[in-house]
Amino acid sequence: MLEKLDTKKKILIGVTAGVLAVGSVGYYTYVHKQQPVTAVDHSKMAGMGNAVTGEMVKLDAKAQQLAGVQTAQVMKKELNKEIKTTGKVALNDSSRAYITSRVEGRVEELYVTSEGQYISPGQAIASVYSPTYIAAQEEYILALDSVQKLKGASKDVVQINNRLLQAARRKLQLLNIPDEDITHLEHTRKANNYMTIYAQFGGTVMEKLLLPGAYIMPGEKLYTVSDLSTVWMYADLYEKDIAGVRIGQEVNVTSGAYPGENFTGRVSFINPVLDDATRTVKVRVEMGNPEGKLKPNLFVNVAINVPLAENLVVPVSSLLDTGTRKIVFVAQDRETFVKRDIVTGQEADGYIQVLSGLQEGDTVVTAAAFLIDSQTQLGQFSSHAGHGSSKASGNAALPASNNTATSAPPTTGSAPAVDHSGHTGHTGL
Repeated sequence: MLEKLDTKKKILIGVTAGVLAVGSVGYYTYVHKQQPVTAVDHSKMAGMGNAVTGEMVKLDAKAQQLAGVQTAQVMKKELNKEIKTTGKVALNDSSRAYITSRVEGRVEELYVTSEGQYISPGQAIASVYSPTYIAAQEEYILALDSVQKLKGASKDVVQINNRLLQAARRKLQLLNIPDEDITHLEHTRKANNYMTIYAQFGGTVMEKLLLPGAYIMPGEKLYTVSDLSTVWMYADLYEKDIAGVRIGQEVNVTSGAYPGENFTGRVSFINPVLDDATRTVKVRVEMGNPEGKLKPNLFVNVAINVPLAENLVVPVSSLLDTGTRKIVFVAQDRETFVKRDIVTGQEADGYIQVLSGLQEGDTVVTAAAFLIDSQTQLGQFSSHAGHGSSKASGNAALPASNNTATSAPPTTGSAPAVDHSGHTGHTGL
């Protein structure tokens, strides 16, 4: 009886070991047959991801609605660019002048005593005691007396006296003595001790350079005057705005000192040198100032309208500027958007000129372009990440199969162990 029971145990253990061995071998074969298929599918998917998500993205109608995608057509349009900057009013250098003395002497009295006063051309500005002026008057009086006393002399003597008289008169005129004063001297025959200096130019006194009692020399500066009926205004233009400004272009100016008032001028000079510190170019604008409101050193706001020629344009919102690339997304069909590089020009009125990269009638994304671009970037990242994860999973599957395969023999070999244990138990029995 015990021998029959021991035989049944051996048969049962043998059948169990065989089933386990066959199952292990079958599982090992199945796994190794499936592994090449998984690698091939992964490479195909990785290739599709790089081709599609690198420069293209597909969004169905629902996804576009959720993202808020909006589009606009590329068209030709004339733009009007407005350049806004700040400026500073300055003196008109072409209207500045110095009033100087033509004689030497001591200043006895000043008739213009403060800066800011207006001087008219020919206005008396100072009284000077001048020995030169006194000597010139006496010389002219002597010439007058000689002409009158020698009227009956020979023709040659009369001619000489007349020439001396003309020379003496000319000397007074060169000292800027008015003809009225010379005529008065002819009648009185009495020299004046004080010479009146008259302004050669008119304008507002910007600087007074003398005081009563000062001794002056010929050519010495007495006053600096400037005509403020026209002023200059200097404005700074950035590099990107230089190309749109021309000589003679109209400029609009406003100031916080006169709210609601507009002033106009024209560009008269563009500095040929760029300021290296501020990266700007100074532009000079000549402006009329009949009422004197535009005072030197006044800060103003400047606006320059620059009409741009007709060109292809797209809304500014459609442009993605990465620093190295300027990109728009072009609608290829209702669900497909393709990334495209473009070359841009001037920007104005919410549009930007397109110099190359697009054609008239193309449809570009104007809203959610950044979101679409982020999806392409995420798509590229996920495709590479998927490539790595698939590779990892493939490598992980292989050791698992190997482990399963290698674990099959011990499973098969476990039968003797079971048998041995059973045999040992039988022996014990």
